[in-house]
Amino acid sequence: MNTAGRRTSFPWWLAVAAGLAYLNALEASFQFDDFRVIVDNPKAHGLEAWWAAMPGIRPLLKLSYALNWSVTPAAFGFHAVNVLLHLANVGLVWRLCAHFPLPRAWDEGHGERVRLVTTLLFALHPIQTETVTYISGRSMGLMALFGLAALLAWLEAGRHRWPLAWRGLSLVLFAAAVAIKEVALVLPLALFLFHPSVAATRLIRPPLTVGVLLAGLLGLLWLLGYGYLLSAPPPRGLSANLASETHALFYLLGQLFQPHALNIDPDLPEYSGWSPTPTLEATALIALLAYAWSARRRLPWLFFGLAWWLLLLLPTHSLIPRVDLASERHFYLAALGLYWIAGVALAGLPALRPTTRWIGMVAGLTLLGMLFTTLRNADYRDEISLWRATAARSPGKARVWNNLGYAHALAGQAEPARAAFREALRLDPRHDRAARNLRALNEGAFSRHPSPGYPTVPPPIDRSPP
Repeated sequence: MNTAGRRTSFPWWLAVAAGLAYLNALEASFQFDDFRVIVDNPKAHGLEAWWAAMPGIRPLLKLSYALNWSVTPAAFGFHAVNVLLHLANVGLVWRLCAHFPLPRAWDEGHGERVRLVTTLLFALHPIQTETVTYISGRSMGLMALFGLAALLAWLEAGRHRWPLAWRGLSLVLFAAAVAIKEVALVLPLALFLFHPSVAATRLIRPPLTVGVLLAGLLGLLWLLGYGYLLSAPPPRGLSANLASETHALFYLLGQLFQPHALNIDPDLPEYSGWSPTPTLEATALIALLAYAWSARRRLPWLFFGLAWWLLLLLPTHSLIPRVDLASERHFYLAALGLYWIAGVALAGLPALRPTTRWIGMVAGLTLLGMLFTTLRNADYRDEISLWRATAARSPGKARVWNNLGYAHALAGQAEPARAAFREALRLDPRHDRAARNLRALNEGAFSRHPSPGYPTVPPPIDRSPP
């Protein structure tokens, strides 16, 4: 069963907790890609500039930046919008979870417990900070807003007087999500994962559904091909990419259990083929999915959670040879399936059946989530803090040390910058950017500016790519 028939009140205390956890995110500065995408990009400086730059990719995302800039170019306004987007998504997740499948014979009380844990983890797991606190992570948060709304409009269309109009609205929302971030193309396929209340036999009756799913499949094929075009020449071949991304998938999975070790630039190996480690990981993943498929009628919640997780990661962790193997923001929506599995597991524990113990567990999770999220937000307060924290977690990655040196240099801190550039060159003597940055620093090409990470004059050097 699921809880779709119930109209349980939204737990507003959870929204308050999430708002408090992200309160210090409002103090953060612009970071890294924010300069290229917003600060130093005249196309994002107002509505007229945005319109003049159209047509272009991700138009609605760029529109949101232009609107933000029109109100105020300060980082505070951009962060405030990101936090509000996340709070809105928390509400949508609460509503959408009412349609997720539960173990057979579970009553509504169990269902509400699962729903609460799932929404709580989505709201307060610190892995969400890359989407919420990093301004350039908005693409995922804004896409989630429209994508979740599209799924809800479709799933609940039958409850309204004009269901066809609601399905039409769903199509518009899906299109808007794709216009923000291309990975939204897989979201219509998620409709097939829901429990018998929206089973495939009922879903495929309206012609619009067939159109949505076909468009999703065709769009996915286009996206995969587009990814290769954008990566010319691609950083790795197909076999190497699949092996490397499989390992990256397991790395991100491990990050869910290490809220103290989140990393914006992890040092992950790039495999040249199917060596033992990624082969073993792929085998374990296939075996787990095969088991979930075989038990999908007996354990629909397990199959749903795993399938949701893998489906939403398909565009970014399969065929597209991205420069960065893993980004925590890709788990923003994808991990929702894993949170559902965790919610079922916790709601089914006999030790937590007494109400007092359940309340204690929920309170503990809430406080821990708030603590780790607040601490992670502090890493984003300026570029030096972010790259210092990253260097502590990826000490063997030259790119990280180059970016730390760049942040120090822009803040007028020559000696720490010089030391960081030298460390980058020690790790990778062929790191051209670090060598160029060190030379520019020694020649006085950097100038001090009022706030760290925000140059008054763009220096004639560069940081490593994201």
